[in-house]
Amino acid sequence: MLKAVMQRCSAYHCIHGIFRIPLQQKLSRRVLSSSQGAARRLGGGSDDKQPLVLTDIDGKIATLSLNRPPVNSLSLDMCQAISSAIRDIEKDKHVQGMILASSFPSTLSAGLDLNELYKPDSERLNQFWSSFQQLFLDLYGSRLAVIGAITGNAPAAGCMLALCCDYRVMASSPTSGTSKPPMIGLNEARFGIVAPPFLGNLMLRTIGMRRGEAALSLGTLYTPEQAVDIGLVDEIVPLEEVISRSKEIALHWASVPPHARVASKMLARKRYLEELVDTRNEDVEHFRRFVLNDKVQSNLGAYLESLKRKK
Repeated sequence: MLKAVMQRCSAYHCIHGIFRIPLQQKLSRRVLSSSQGAARRLGGGSDDKQPLVLTDIDGKIATLSLNRPPVNSLSLDMCQAISSAIRDIEKDKHVQGMILASSFPSTLSAGLDLNELYKPDSERLNQFWSSFQQLFLDLYGSRLAVIGAITGNAPAAGCMLALCCDYRVMASSPTSGTSKPPMIGLNEARFGIVAPPFLGNLMLRTIGMRRGEAALSLGTLYTPEQAVDIGLVDEIVPLEEVISRSKEIALHWASVPPHARVASKMLARKRYLEELVDTRNEDVEHFRRFVLNDKVQSNLGAYLESLKRKK
């Protein structure tokens, strides 16, 4: 059995005892963010001097907290900061697990920063989408056991962050008061854009073809209870237990011999990572043409205006 597994992993090479796929070096955009803080608490990137991500390392487990107020929207700088933080954590050979969390309990991430898409500079738009692709590759292809600690809303690209994790723990709906339940899903269709193929296909693989097709077409957002029922998240717990439960899960995953855990993960994910790498330039061009379409720009403008009226 071990011989068969090793043969199937022949496409990998071993770095410090961990199987890594060559595509993680190929076409990787190494944009390093600045760091702030003490030895084991690091801040990556900056937005008006606010660190965009915060990293804590405790033994084998790191916690990467998204830290761009108010809702961790994914700008060019935010994508680069998260990617840089993941790679920095991976350099510590002792760390085997990572909890992906938010500094703001109400939201993991509200998704793409739509200001990057509306009336964009053409070159920056290309850079933005390439950085978003790289974030997907870095998170979905990480050697770390990544546990999503979803305390709040995770729509659109926020759902992407969750889908890339190995395991997802979400806060359950409030049982008292007037607070609304957190929601998760790929709702891009609601504001006139479409999830990219690499993300839409991940949704289909996660919740199934028929249900996924309807969810993408309708831009469906799910409550925690609905999400766990369809397999979009793995378990739900009360809000105050999300982080502690995520740490328990991370320690459990980190206890598995890393060469076996990572090789098994890549058996499931390598094909889809390579598909994006191989079609990366075409995906950027397709996205660029789609976003610059007059109708899409009109829809984005109307949606952004509606958000302003809600403030």
